[in-house]
Amino acid sequence: MVNKIDHIGIVVKDADEALKAYTEMFGFEVVEEMGGPGGEFKAVLIRAGDITLEFLQPLTDEGSFAKFLKERGGGLHHVSFATNNIENDLKALKAQGRKLLNEEPMSLPSAKIAFIHPEAAENVLIELVQRSHDLPDYTVKLA
Repeated sequence: MVNKIDHIGIVVKDADEALKAYTEMFGFEVVEEMGGPGGEFKAVLIRAGDITLEFLQPLTDEGSFAKFLKERGGGLHHVSFATNNIENDLKALKAQGRKLLNEEPMSLPSAKIAFIHPEAAENVLIELVQRSHDLPDYTVKLA
């Protein structure tokens, strides 16, 4: 099952402005930047010590992050838990009758992810992530 918090996802209007604020206040640094499917959003992972945050900036008016920003003005979107066996975790949660947004994990270049419906977790969107390697071991910066 899960073994630590991988990151906390935050929807922001401007990832660069958010990064500037978090860098000035707490010394966060960029660990990775990536684009979302179809160019709907960009994600920026930042870290200070053992704390990792993910800024999610909508790039279009479409998609769940754009909707979240419009309806809520941004803010906490999800909590991501690290796991060593995402498939087993999803099977166990399904056997418990928990509502899942993904019954099978989605594959990303460096991880597998799946989401648990907020109804199953006291109104919190939970992401499970199984990384192919630990985040501290790599740094990717995209222009």
